[in-house]
Amino acid sequence: MITGKQLVEKIQAENQPLFEASKMNVRAFFNDPARTKDEYLLHFQGRLANEYMNMVGVGDAIANLPTDTPVDEMVLLTKQANDEAVHFRLVKEVLEHISGEEIDTQEYLDREFGRKENDKGAATMDTYETAEDPVALAVYQMVAEGKMAKIGAVDEFVASKYARISKDEKFHSNIGALRLERLQDEDPSVAEKALAIVDTMREELYNIIVGNTVDSPGARELAAEAYGW
Repeated sequence: MITGKQLVEKIQAENQPLFEASKMNVRAFFNDPARTKDEYLLHFQGRLANEYMNMVGVGDAIANLPTDTPVDEMVLLTKQANDEAVHFRLVKEVLEHISGEEIDTQEYLDREFGRKENDKGAATMDTYETAEDPVALAVYQMVAEGKMAKIGAVDEFVASKYARISKDEKFHSNIGALRLERLQDEDPSVAEKALAIVDTMREELYNIIVGNTVDSPGARELAAEAYGW
């Protein structure tokens, strides 16, 4: 039987090709000298919506926590929900920095949610019903939150904001790892479910990254070779 620690270590190790491919795409997007102000605004508009969706998604999961949830996990999840709200503010500041004016977040969210493209990572939370499924939420935290790349985006102001977000994302990934380890040790059938979820979630999240950056040369091939896509 695989232990919780072994399950977590397996997923973390196998996530690395996805993270590397994602970094390749993010860097290619931001390193393109032809990138326009409007393209940057659209990109961060999507990230604004993503932070909002993460905040709501984690909040829903908190509202559905079983009464026997360890207190430490309750505290960590509420900390994450607060972090997502702070990230929303940080992305707002990025948009205002790029646009040169104060923005109406409602206007940006309406515009983003009105787009046909569903290229926000937090949409995956609905796909896997993470508000009701602690295993799916833990996997999402490990995969989606763990893939946040440190980027020298646009300029030093934006890079400084994302350095803060990146640090928090790693913390959120660790929350998922701790929860998944406990769930597996309590119920050995969790591993099969978690591995099935992560197998499809990685490809979905890769395509989402491509949707809001670019599909850089060699990135998809790297991930496809690792995961057999």
